[in-house]
Amino acid sequence: MSKHLLLCLFGLLVLAGCKKEIAPTTASTATETIGTVKINNLDFNYLSSKGQVTVNDKNDNLSSGVSIRMRKDSVIWVSVQPGLGIEAARMMLTQDSVYFMNRLKKEYAATDYRFLRNKFQVDVSFDVVQAILLGNYQSQGAEKVIHAEGAQHVQQQRESLIFDYFISNLNNKLQQLNVEDKNTSSTITVKYNGFEPIGEVPFAYNLAAQILQKGEVSDFTLKHSRVTISDEALSFPFTVPSEYKHLTIN
Repeated sequence: MSKHLLLCLFGLLVLAGCKKEIAPTTASTATETIGTVKINNLDFNYLSSKGQVTVNDKNDNLSSGVSIRMRKDSVIWVSVQPGLGIEAARMMLTQDSVYFMNRLKKEYAATDYRFLRNKFQVDVSFDVVQAILLGNYQSQGAEKVIHAEGAQHVQQQRESLIFDYFISNLNNKLQQLNVEDKNTSSTITVKYNGFEPIGEVPFAYNLAAQILQKGEVSDFTLKHSRVTISDEALSFPFTVPSEYKHLTIN
């Protein structure tokens, strides 16, 4: 696994998106909150998942098994496992820090969200990452609700980011999310499908994605095979072996 692909995979896990089918309209700072949003967000203390991730960009292609663990509003932990019990990479996000290890090249890095913002030209945070991976709607910023046929369209502005949520009236779940950074014109779009119940709340087991940055496109899919939520604490191991090289990330 090349360093470029590892970084791409990491970023795509965080900034998953898919091809736009509905073009968002323009939000402005003058937008007022209009209407009521009906949504079934997934709530939990701890979440664990196993699945398959696929990444395609102009430099590399990758398909691998993946394990994801979360502590709500605190930690997102990812282990990339190509097969035969081999772990190729491990990644972890906290509210203020970003960590990853490339086990194949014995390298690691510890940085913050400026790295992701600079690399993908989108102003992201832990909360945005968590909501995108879960398919959850966040009520923030100036927003308006537009009731379209079969769906709610919620348009929202948070500083330089414009969010367009498309929520199905059938299950009150997020079906598509478009995100645009007005400062860079970079876009992320996310499509969710394959809904299955976790408790009483539908959850999207399939996530298809695309990032458009400076005319270049990266595609990503995440297919969960098993998702579990619990009140029982999970571990998030991230011990770096002493022989690993520390990468300097700008």
